[in-house]
Parts: sequence; C-alpha cells; structure tokens
Amino acid sequence: MFDNFEVKQVFEDQIHERHQFKFNIAGNDYSGIYHDEEIHWFHPRPGHSLEQEHVEAIENKVHDLMREHLQ
Repeated sequence: MFDNFEVKQVFEDQIHERHQFKFNIAGNDYSGIYHDEEIHWFHPRPGHSLEQEHVEAIENKVHDLMREHLQ
C-alpha cells in the first residue's frame, strides 16, 4: 500500500518527543506526527485527494506500522 514508509523521532528526550512518519502513495507524499496513538497530518492531508474510505484504510495501516515500530 505504501512506498517508503519512514519513521524518525523528533525532539528526542524532551517533553515534546514525537514520532514523525512519511510515505508515498501513487506518487503523492504524505507525512505527519504520531503521538498517543493519534495521527496529526501535515499538508497535504490524504483527505484532500482521496475518498474517505481510502483515508480510513491509510490511517489504519499507519496505526499498525507505528505500533510495530514502537515495540
């Protein structure tokens, strides 16, 4: 589903520590912050160019990949 899913830690060892993710779907780059099992999208958001059902599937996949990464 995703090409090049990447995760990096930002603000490491600080109170604002977060995990930033990015990936590509069909040539479109998407990224955001994952914190407390919530996704905060950067611009552009998948909802601007994809149908809601696709956005839900993408968010479910991001949750799965982030849980794997954080274990």
